[in-house]
Amino acid sequence: MILETRVYHNGEWHNPAKKAPQFDFRSRIHKYGDGFFESMKFFGGSIRHAHHHTERIRRSLMLLKMPVSDISTDEIFQLIEEYIKDLQWAQARIRLSFYREADGYYTPNNSRLGFFIEIKQMENEGYPLNSEGLILGNYHELVKNENYLSLLKTQSSLIYVMAGLHAQEQGWNDSVIFNQAGRVCETVSSNIFCVSGDFIHTPPLSEHCIDGVMRRVVIESAQAYGYQVSERPIAEIELMAASEIFLTNAVSGIQWVGNYMGKPLHNGTAKVLSQRLN
Repeated sequence: MILETRVYHNGEWHNPAKKAPQFDFRSRIHKYGDGFFESMKFFGGSIRHAHHHTERIRRSLMLLKMPVSDISTDEIFQLIEEYIKDLQWAQARIRLSFYREADGYYTPNNSRLGFFIEIKQMENEGYPLNSEGLILGNYHELVKNENYLSLLKTQSSLIYVMAGLHAQEQGWNDSVIFNQAGRVCETVSSNIFCVSGDFIHTPPLSEHCIDGVMRRVVIESAQAYGYQVSERPIAEIELMAASEIFLTNAVSGIQWVGNYMGKPLHNGTAKVLSQRLN
């Protein structure tokens, strides 16, 4: 449950419930989606898995030809953590957005970097496993493009919007998104894992899924616990044959799927891995 929101823009923190910050309609993030964002979670006094988030931010900046030297993620993370502690929030959802601050049309005339922060107070600390399994279906209208931008959380997110609307229309909690080869890629807001026999399978980054921080954390945790994790292409039919399916992202941790396309599923592996996360 989200309780309160604060936004950092142009060097100031704002309470949008009282007065929202003003954003320039000429901004490239508005006109062209020229930017990316990082979703994170704060609890236990710090941003969780901060080193993984820092690494992904730096990689995104380099791939999008944005100036890495313009920002210090350590300073931004410290700014966020100190403000959340001042608010006396125990946990918060964080969205840190970077954008190219430049004039020009499609081609910018410089590469200055701007950023803003949105934090939302949350009720649940840690990564609680959902008590009721998610309902998951398939989305086939649009497919994930096979290029390096597909690994990043860019501001151009229409495929996720459309897949989310499809899930909503069908009465599902989430939709599976497929790549251009017709194989399983991810879901609207998460990476996807399935359990078959003694193996946990998840699509490799070469399938052009988001390079999720929680995806990496869960793979490392599962391997350390003794599970056999296989990063390999997954066909749609393999999801129907799986005994378990669970989803991962940096805010929710692990969420288990109770029903995929009408098939009931178990959650034993998700329970074990969720306990290790906490």
